[in-house]
Amino acid sequence: MIKYRPDPLSAARFITLALCLAAGFTPLTGFAAKDPVWREVDPDNLVFMELYEGLVTIELNPLFAPKTVEQFRKLVQEKFYDGLSFYRVVDGFVAQGGDGSDLGELSNVPLIDAEFEVEWSEDFSFTLVQEADLFAPETGFIDGFAVGRDPSENSAWLTHCPGAMAMARNDSPNSSRTDFYFVIGQAPRYLDRNLNVFGRIIDGLEVIQKIQRGDSNDNGVIQDETRSSRIRQVRLASDIARDERLSAYVIDTNSKGFKSLLKGRRNRNQKFFHHRPPRVLDICQVPLGSLVTK
Repeated sequence: MIKYRPDPLSAARFITLALCLAAGFTPLTGFAAKDPVWREVDPDNLVFMELYEGLVTIELNPLFAPKTVEQFRKLVQEKFYDGLSFYRVVDGFVAQGGDGSDLGELSNVPLIDAEFEVEWSEDFSFTLVQEADLFAPETGFIDGFAVGRDPSENSAWLTHCPGAMAMARNDSPNSSRTDFYFVIGQAPRYLDRNLNVFGRIIDGLEVIQKIQRGDSNDNGVIQDETRSSRIRQVRLASDIARDERLSAYVIDTNSKGFKSLLKGRRNRNQKFFHHRPPRVLDICQVPLGSLVTK
């Protein structure tokens, strides 16, 4: 069974990719130069979070948040999150889950130092999307992740686009521990460079959208635990036997085809537009296809 998310690629492209996978060919070959190509997500960075509402597939990012990813992997392998709930869910904002350490609960899990941004490296494969973004001098993609960049400060950071995954914290920048959240609504970009963003949902955002919301007058906190949506289990792909686990493929944002896709979305030359929008492209409005297959 093959499951995919809609994106600007035609159905024929997905069918071609599916046939290549079934035949054992790499998805990074066999496409025209103008077409986006695909990469397989590293099993060490691939996470399956099973909720009662469905399956959520996540890609971790140790390049930008190595300590956070290391601790999250360890907690997953210890089955720490299995059975815990999404205890704070604000409609149009975030869904937060864990053991409640963000609310001041005691936990024997160590704190994580702030990983809000990284020093820029010329080795980064950066695909520019927009200059003079409202929240960053530049935005673009690095290996599929939406990134803000400030060349004057020689820094880069992961952005709070829908589907972004970050560790919650208290007032101290070094107070992240166990609790995480997903961005489920409009992109709260004002949070960029203030929390440890360490992953993104590549499949299953609609599953997260189904979970129980909290009262907005109580900051989304669900006081009655029996009403909260719960996590059945979380697993690293690399901990699942190869013949039993799913594989995930995402658009390679370093490819020429992806850059061509960005150009098309920026220019908006389709006949539909009688009043053509400005040539501005929001980093959080670029659709990224995915393919999750057995």
